[in-house]
Amino acid sequence: INAEYMGKGFVVFQPTLLPHPMPDYGKHEYWDERYKANDTTFDWFVSYEPLKDILAPLVKPEYRILMVGCGNSRLSAQMYDAGYQNIVNVDISEVCINQMKARYKELDKMEWLVKDCAKLDFPDASFDLVIDKATTDSMLCGANSFHNVYQMNKHLARIMKKGAHFVCITYGQPDTRIDHFRRKKLNWEVEHKTVDKPVFSSDSAPSSNYHVYVMTKGEETQEDDDDEDDDDEEDDDFYDKFQANANIQ
Repeated sequence: INAEYMGKGFVVFQPTLLPHPMPDYGKHEYWDERYKANDTTFDWFVSYEPLKDILAPLVKPEYRILMVGCGNSRLSAQMYDAGYQNIVNVDISEVCINQMKARYKELDKMEWLVKDCAKLDFPDASFDLVIDKATTDSMLCGANSFHNVYQMNKHLARIMKKGAHFVCITYGQPDTRIDHFRRKKLNWEVEHKTVDKPVFSSDSAPSSNYHVYVMTKGEETQEDDDDEDDDDEEDDDFYDKFQANANIQ
């Protein structure tokens, strides 16, 4: 029996003679085809209501908010209706962005932009709050996953204002996620929280919670942004340490 898993439980397909390949969640072609086939909304994990208590202390109506890897989630629209309307939604899929722009055209204070989350080109210190719901999880399913997540996180750290927050909602437990947010060049303080899975969730992961990581940007540090060799070496060291820790458990 073929099945795929991405924190929403196993999706079972009809038996075949060949194994069902794992979708490449890290490629825009996969998402373009997925959105073309199903022009609707879908929320990974949870919608706005279960996140309200976590987000409320971190956001104000005047804040500029980045929804990174927005997909076809209702989260932005729900936050807009709650009074947080200065939202910039970005996704790698042009198909998705066009669908969502049309779907929520009456919510005209929001922006919808096609962007690669690992190559964000917003100016420094542009946002008061960044929200990622399942984007990190998707990137970790793709090629060069650790490097790409690090590139995204470095851009997020750059475009966040001092004291701004980055909220990542994921199915990943701390032993698989938190070190990605503690890398030294990011200069983030990291807090781990949980949110209950909805009672109707079919998720068969071995936890009754989803995980929420709240990163707060600290004081600026002087770094050489052009030193790619240092980044490559740090990537290698990080991967080696991550694998060593995984093998111990």
